[in-house]
Amino acid sequence: MSEVLDVGFWQDLTYLDTALISFTYQFIIYVMVRLARRGFTLGELGLVAQGATALFMESVALTTARIWPITSQFIRTYRSPSPLLVFQIALIPGAFLTGFLLSPILVLSRNLAQKPSHRLRYPEQKVTFRKTLAAGFYGLSAIIIGGLIGSWTGWCLALEDSSSILHFMRDPWLWVVRWTLEGHRSWSRPALLAYWAALASISVAGWNRQLARARKTGRKVVGVQAVPALSSPVTAVATGSTLQGGSSTAVTGPRPQTRPVPRDEPSAATPTATSFSPPSTAVPSSMTELLDAADKRVPILTLNGRRKFFHALAVVMFVPGIASDPAFCHLAFSAAFALFIFVEYVRYFALYPFSAQVHVFMNEFIDDKDSGTAILSHFYLLTGCAGAIWLEGPSKLLEYTGVMILGIGDAMASIVGKRWGRHQWTSNSPKTVEGSLAFTVSVVVGAWALRIVGLVEPFSTLRYTLTVASCSVLEALSLQNDNLTLPFYMWALLILLKA
Repeated sequence: MSEVLDVGFWQDLTYLDTALISFTYQFIIYVMVRLARRGFTLGELGLVAQGATALFMESVALTTARIWPITSQFIRTYRSPSPLLVFQIALIPGAFLTGFLLSPILVLSRNLAQKPSHRLRYPEQKVTFRKTLAAGFYGLSAIIIGGLIGSWTGWCLALEDSSSILHFMRDPWLWVVRWTLEGHRSWSRPALLAYWAALASISVAGWNRQLARARKTGRKVVGVQAVPALSSPVTAVATGSTLQGGSSTAVTGPRPQTRPVPRDEPSAATPTATSFSPPSTAVPSSMTELLDAADKRVPILTLNGRRKFFHALAVVMFVPGIASDPAFCHLAFSAAFALFIFVEYVRYFALYPFSAQVHVFMNEFIDDKDSGTAILSHFYLLTGCAGAIWLEGPSKLLEYTGVMILGIGDAMASIVGKRWGRHQWTSNSPKTVEGSLAFTVSVVVGAWALRIVGLVEPFSTLRYTLTVASCSVLEALSLQNDNLTLPFYMWALLILLKA
């Protein structure tokens, strides 16, 4: 069709490429519909399938060019075939490949955790069996990552213009270490990693304290009523969950999609839902008094407040990195996405010993859009913020698209719409015109602030404002997950309008 219409788009695709793309896209959709039941809307399904297909075709193109470097005139990837792309393919599709290869262990772990002890042949060995399955998964994952995936990465990183056998492969781990020390300063990238780690640790620790405080005061937390400490270990916090003591107790709450935590054997080593944080060392009384005094002044956030807090956290975390070193952010975002995949393996498949803690923590942030088997909101938030970096746009302004839309626009729309919104877009939607106006104004002001401090180049304010306004209307009327759809929608419009 592109040849008949004399359109440059897709003209470089062969018939084999077209058939492979069509088959891969349909296969990915089928797998996602079967495995992630009720986890995707139609729009989200299409976006995720497109991204997965693009990554698969880029991996095929890189492998083909490495096998036949002479016959390959150019590497047919959608982005620059740099080491960053090689590592992204190794990290994200590699994480899914690891789960696929070890799926028998994962399924056995989930089935064992869900099965009551009295239905097992050796109930006293349940914890031992779970430990064995978890150790097998962790050990085999290390072998697959260090062996299969690491070898492919080093093979693709090899210097193709060298005939020496010593350059047939490069050590990917050594490459990462050296590249991390090759920033603007030798300490700049390690300092950025330390900055991200500090913010993440403080945020998780602060949320754990809020959760403990809510349970202590008996306040409801995201639709799950706070449960006082019990003498017996508790392994469920959701509706219809079961206590380990043997009695079935329903903890009521208004959110029906809250997931039960897999059953565990009573054990001193078994983590409990009411004591999510690991045992800590003794804290000085003065420090405890300061924290207690701060607790009295800090309100317990609602579900929407907690979710928007992480949107604001994305701005604080990612803007310095994008401004100073977008290439390093490219690799860091890919590594974070792969880490999220393994955390979801641990949570959903009840891998010992972290599954209960991860499940309880993640369960406090899900809403009605996280109704499937997997919790996807944090994947979408990371993808939305990182997508503009991964797509490698032609301007600096495009690199901030996801962070501006989700961290500033979406958060301001929610705050203004809930507090001052009066005019709803439709009778069936809580979204208001005032919230959409706040979305548009805040993003445009944020973009101008970046321009004033010299982080982005000059841009057309009119076209940029029209693009943001269109994005705000989509945010108000769409039923898709905003974290995924809005950044890519705005990025595409900015490319088309050359704003």
